[in-house]
Amino acid sequence: MATSSTSPKPSVGILSIGDMGVGIARLLRHHGYEVYTVGAGRSQHTLNRIKSAQIKALDTDEALVAESDIILSIVPPRDAVATAQRAHQACHSHTAIKRRQERTGLGRKLTYVDLNAVSPRTTRAIGALFSTPSNHLPTSPRLQGIRRSFSFHRADSESEQPELQPVGVDFLDGGIIGGPPSLREDQTWKRPSIVLSGPRHSEVLPSDFTELLNVRVVGDTIGAASALKACFASLSKGMIALSILSFTTAHQAGVLPALEEHLREFNPGALAAAKSGLTGMPPKAYRWVDEMRQINETFVEEGGFGKDVLGETHGVFDGIAEVYKLIADDTVLGEERVESRKRGTEVSDVVECIGDGIKAKKRKVAGDNWRRNWS
Repeated sequence: MATSSTSPKPSVGILSIGDMGVGIARLLRHHGYEVYTVGAGRSQHTLNRIKSAQIKALDTDEALVAESDIILSIVPPRDAVATAQRAHQACHSHTAIKRRQERTGLGRKLTYVDLNAVSPRTTRAIGALFSTPSNHLPTSPRLQGIRRSFSFHRADSESEQPELQPVGVDFLDGGIIGGPPSLREDQTWKRPSIVLSGPRHSEVLPSDFTELLNVRVVGDTIGAASALKACFASLSKGMIALSILSFTTAHQAGVLPALEEHLREFNPGALAAAKSGLTGMPPKAYRWVDEMRQINETFVEEGGFGKDVLGETHGVFDGIAEVYKLIADDTVLGEERVESRKRGTEVSDVVECIGDGIKAKKRKVAGDNWRRNWS
């Protein structure tokens, strides 16, 4: 792909349109890029987002592959594998192949950038998917553990046709550090850092595109960007999890005001970070469950902090994943949306909701145990 500023802007497909996806879409649209996504099967809430951001909604994955020069995968970690499988299958569709050839000519590759918060091991397996003709991921127990049933939005069944060469894919590893892009009052953009790694990155992504998205290349190998993202997120989201444990326990013990008083005097930075993290966390907790598990895998696989080194305590971030799972599944905080906050905007309400969730979870577990013992 040409990198000259005089070349036509590449068309960009985004899967999917969550808070980060719509922020990046708005940034790209503001600067004249065509942005596509798949609208079929999405909620009315998401369809409204798509319309408000002036994104073109397509009916199938095949159409997205055909119309996009670059696809950005920005989904919850639990969906990263299934989303890659969707794109991979669409690249083998006769409909997509023919339409893409009409639009770009023969041999034009698609660039697929995985920007999800997954481990280097998962990223490498996804990358391997695009380099093999198989419709299945390489065998991996861990991948099987995070795969999620996904509803494919495919074109109608194609009749028997001569074999066509699948759409070629250049795969890049990425991660997003920071919040979604947003337009400031002075009409400049606040942007996160998009870290990127992989071969031929400078050849397959135009320089204007990477500058606009604030891309920072951290290596030529698949997995480097994912490792950096995991290490960064472990500090920020790990600290929020510790704040959940600390502040909720202080509330339950009746010493929360005293905890805040002592933090204000002896560690004001920690108090400010804890308050911001606790009140900002609720709408995102469900996304962080699998991200914490992927971080744990990164620490084991890349850092060497496995069972042979740390014993049975090696799954520290697997435990943190359960903290966020409690928030998402067993408290009213899990129902929050970024655009329409109702609960958890104050620390006192966050810990109150978590305390109620703990009680409800204990009652549920006790009831399940009673039923098992009775039977």
